Amino acid sequence: MKARHILVPTDFSEASLEAVKMAARFVELYDSTVDLIHVIPLMSYYDESMEHLGVPFDMEKDLYPKVLKASNEKMHEIAEKYLPKEHRGQLINLVGRKPSHVIAEQAKNSQYDLIIMANKGKHETKDARSNITEKVIRYSEKPVLSLNKAFDKKGINEILVPVDGSDESATPLAEAFEMALAFDARITLMHIIEPYTLGMEVLPMTIEDDESVYKALIKNIQGYFGKHPELGLSIKSTGTDFEDMMTRKENKKSESVRVVSLVKKGFSAHSEIYDYANENADLVVMSTHGRTGIARVLLGSTTGIVAQHLEKPLLTMRPE
Repeated sequence: MKARHILVPTDFSEASLEAVKMAARFVELYDSTVDLIHVIPLMSYYDESMEHLGVPFDMEKDLYPKVLKASNEKMHEIAEKYLPKEHRGQLINLVGRKPSHVIAEQAKNSQYDLIIMANKGKHETKDARSNITEKVIRYSEKPVLSLNKAFDKKGINEILVPVDGSDESATPLAEAFEMALAFDARITLMHIIEPYTLGMEVLPMTIEDDESVYKALIKNIQGYFGKHPELGLSIKSTGTDFEDMMTRKENKKSESVRVVSLVKKGFSAHSEIYDYANENADLVVMSTHGRTGIARVLLGSTTGIVAQHLEKPLLTMRPE
């Protein structure tokens, strides 16, 4: 995985520190440089600042310096505690009306390879991921890894990649392959056949047998790799039903990862994905965009719903 430059948002909560700990593990794996970012919501910024100020006050001299100084001190403490000195990048303090937009824009404009953030921060929510995390996933043009707890090599055995047969859904396979190599894990490809789709009316869909669907998916993945020779990836059968090996050849070196395919029928693609993942997988890697129109899996909308219910780590990517 190309993760040379990582951005980690923090609100200084205990939950958000898990993302910093995860970034420290990426430093070990990928020799990364890690920047921390804290975004102060505009209204909170004013509320917290004016509590400690008398009247009258000068905004430039009194308001901004006090809040940003306190934030910067906290960021230094976190960086010194969790990140090796030679891998510490910038400590970024910004004020913004919508933290999710600020984070996504910072990642876009500063050429980051990855955002790592906690599922939740200070604020409680019934969903698996906070509103801010969910919106960063939605808006970010860069990959986003969101999680509850930092994990190590022993914590990842199965990586789930939902696919719908489109090139867009195949895009995350290169990153999933890198993660599988790093954590000595297998990849599970999951395709959901939805027997009905809701539009102007309920339309029954043609349901093929599982083996035919599986073969079509592998063929599509082979086609995607063929269109992108720079990835150096290929996928070939092991001779066992629904099992393949994904291989990368680079500089006369060959590395392979075991791939198992799972074809399921269900009325709700997103619920099938997060139910299976919460029970079996250790990490889910998904595209934020997929097929449009009447299709077996509408990955774009599915990813957002999966994010609301998935307790396991989620790595999302926007296709080029």
